[in-house]
Amino acid sequence: MEGIILELEALATPLAAVVGSSLLAVVFGVVMFGYTSEEEKAGRRLYWAEWPIPGSEEPSSEKEEFRLAA
Repeated sequence: MEGIILELEALATPLAAVVGSSLLAVVFGVVMFGYTSEEEKAGRRLYWAEWPIPGSEEPSSEKEEFRLAA
């Protein structure tokens, strides 16, 4: 049993672990983007995917008054 474990550790290099994890993250992201796209195409709102985008607020019509420093 110890020989099998040692042989598996020798085959799984750190580079393979990093590449495998990266590939898994990319696949997960593609699946989530596809799910989000299909749900939005169907007309459903995904509240977990919404947030205020910086700069998307409409500028206020009030004019700011500048005060002189003392």
